[in-house]
Amino acid sequence: MAVNKHEVEQRFRRSMTTYNANAMVQKAMAVQLNRMVMSSLDYIPKNILEVGCGTGLFTEELRRSFKEDEIYINDIVEEVCCRTARLYQVISSHCLPGDIEEIPLPGRFDLIVSAATFQWLNEPKATFRRLSEHLREDGLMIFSTFGKYNLREIRLTTGGGLKYRTQEELMGLLEPYFKIEQIREEFRLMEFDDPLALLQHLKKTGVNVSGDKRVWTKGKVQEFIDEYNARFAMDGKVTLTYHPLYLVCRKKPRIMNTYGVASW
Repeated sequence: MAVNKHEVEQRFRRSMTTYNANAMVQKAMAVQLNRMVMSSLDYIPKNILEVGCGTGLFTEELRRSFKEDEIYINDIVEEVCCRTARLYQVISSHCLPGDIEEIPLPGRFDLIVSAATFQWLNEPKATFRRLSEHLREDGLMIFSTFGKYNLREIRLTTGGGLKYRTQEELMGLLEPYFKIEQIREEFRLMEFDDPLALLQHLKKTGVNVSGDKRVWTKGKVQEFIDEYNARFAMDGKVTLTYHPLYLVCRKKPRIMNTYGVASW
């Protein structure tokens, strides 16, 4: 099922003011991703594209190491992109709002980064090819996303939710255009007092629990609570699994055929 980008945009717009206080896993991912960026770079990037900047958890990390005129930021929600640009002093003309699968991109970048965004791509292979075309020769794309077991408890309880890709699926989508130099996975468990607190956490981070347009009536919420407790309650708490993946990818050289046409 294709990701409804309009719905994603609306949910993240509504959670703009609550996201940072509730996105504990995403904050930790931003710190880890920045470590991987700084340890993987073997050249000095002059211009950097961040895909899916959101409220700036990773933009903040970038700004500790790079100047404002070296960073371009993108987000599907225009208000969020502009707000993050102002907050972290990114040049306004370097704010590129819109769906990264569709918007025009200015020239080539020395480095492309993204924190917890690529799981929302509808056409990941085409988008990875497009991003590689906007990356310098031998340049790096370094990103985090979520793996197959992310929010597994939600899918097991509701039968819905986003279908996350496995490491192998991601590698298969990337390998025509990138050499994968490093891949790392983590499992992070969050604890909540009850399923209702868990639902509130997800809502405040812009996540649609069911992945569809079902109306969450009082009865439906109670059904979810009962089912979640029956499956996942332990010692008075319930847990939720996050499954971060981190990848360091280097652009592959394009090969010229006998007719002088470049291809991968």
